[in-house]
Amino acid sequence: MKKLTAAAVTNAIQDKSDEARKSALFEVKSLKKDLLNLEKTLSAKKCVLEDPAFDLVHSAFEIFRYTEIICQNSKLQDQIDESLEKASFKEYLDSKGARLLKKPEGWHWISPSGEMHYLGPGTDTQAAAEKLESLVSRKKSPSKPKAAKPAAKKQDMQSKEESVAAEEEEKPAPKKGGKKKAASKKEEAEA
Repeated sequence: MKKLTAAAVTNAIQDKSDEARKSALFEVKSLKKDLLNLEKTLSAKKCVLEDPAFDLVHSAFEIFRYTEIICQNSKLQDQIDESLEKASFKEYLDSKGARLLKKPEGWHWISPSGEMHYLGPGTDTQAAAEKLESLVSRKKSPSKPKAAKPAAKKQDMQSKEESVAAEEEEKPAPKKGGKKKAASKKEEAEA
C-alpha cells in the first residue's frame, strides 16, 4: 500500500516538474525575444525605451522560480525513493523477526537455535538487513542431515574392515613346512 501511495505521489511530483520545465522553456524563449527587441532599440539611432527592463527582470525571475521548483521536486523524489528503500529494509527485518532494541542498542535477531545476533546500529537498517540476509542464507544452506551421520559411521567402519581384510590378503601366508625347509637348508650348507 505504501508503495502505491508513494508511486502516486511520485507521479504527481513528476507531472508538476514537467509543467514547470515547459513554463521555464516558454519564459526563456520570451526572454530571448525581449532581449532581441532591447538590442534593436538600443542599437537604433533613436533610442526610445518603454520600460523593457521590467519584462527582462520578470522573465528572469520566472525562469528562476520554475527551475527552483524542478530542483526541489527532484530532491523530493530522491527523498521518497530513499524512504521507500529504508522502509523495505525495515519490513524485511521485521518479517524475519529482527528487533530494534534499546539495551543492547541496535538491531538484533534471535536465530531458531536461540542465538542472539547483533545486526548493526539502529540508524543503519540497510546494513542490518544485509547482515540478516547473510545469516539467514547461511542457515538455509544445505546441511548434512543428522540421520546420515550414523550411516556415515557404518560406512567408515565397513571401509576400515575392508582395508584390514585387504591388508591381510596382501601379507604372505605362513608357509607350511617351514621347519623342514630350514633343516634341509642346514644340511645343504654342511655338505
